[in-house]
Amino acid sequence: MQGGIHLLSGLLLASLTKRKEFKLAAVFGAILPDIDIFVAGIAYVFTRKEATIRAIHRTFTHSLIFLIGLPLLIYLIGLIPAIKERYKYDTSGFALGLFLGMAIHVFLDMLYVDVVYLLWPSNIGVGFPIFPIESLNPDVYADMFKLKLIQTTDFFTDIFFFYIPMLYLAYKMDVHKKIRLPFLIYAIIDFITITVFFGLMYNYSITYVTHMEMLYIPGIFFLLISVFSPILFREVIREFKMELWEVIMVIALIAFSQILFFI
Repeated sequence: MQGGIHLLSGLLLASLTKRKEFKLAAVFGAILPDIDIFVAGIAYVFTRKEATIRAIHRTFTHSLIFLIGLPLLIYLIGLIPAIKERYKYDTSGFALGLFLGMAIHVFLDMLYVDVVYLLWPSNIGVGFPIFPIESLNPDVYADMFKLKLIQTTDFFTDIFFFYIPMLYLAYKMDVHKKIRLPFLIYAIIDFITITVFFGLMYNYSITYVTHMEMLYIPGIFFLLISVFSPILFREVIREFKMELWEVIMVIALIAFSQILFFI
């Protein structure tokens, strides 16, 4: 699933409770598994083989080992008397939020274009993608365009589904004063850059693979910002709340936006 939708799913989870550290961890966990794209991108630069991406993405960080192991480790660390007494942090809330955030991430990925390797290190793929990526042939123009569209608009979802709401709320709540303007400038640069790639989608001479390689250069950096952006906007997220009708509307919009890709 696209990065912005993952972040938005974390915000939906955050609306379910008043526990502030659960809220923060749910949003962070909802995007954290995609940190493997950063590793896959660097590996691809050196190997130039698309198989490298498949060998890394949706494997370890999308596995039960990671989903259960990382939150459990954090929870156990929070039980250490010296740490528990000194920091008085809601470690259990953070661990639970992290687990549920990552779990919803993996579930959404199971629905989106390809399987995940939930049982890693086993090479058994788990999932039921509604529109399998194997059904798209990059040598056919219409399919090549869809592949480019999926890849490019991923970064637009980060901007519209997360950065803009976070910046708006940060200004409204008068928090994160040091990062508001720099992050606004970054979001504008991100938008301009991805808009250029959006235009390149229509250039038939640029293949899907070439388009992917070109986008990886800024994309790896944009991805890192997406992964750590919940930490940057932690005070906003800790107070985030959506009404039931807003939750229903957002879920409907997400479903509709994804269907449009394959019409």
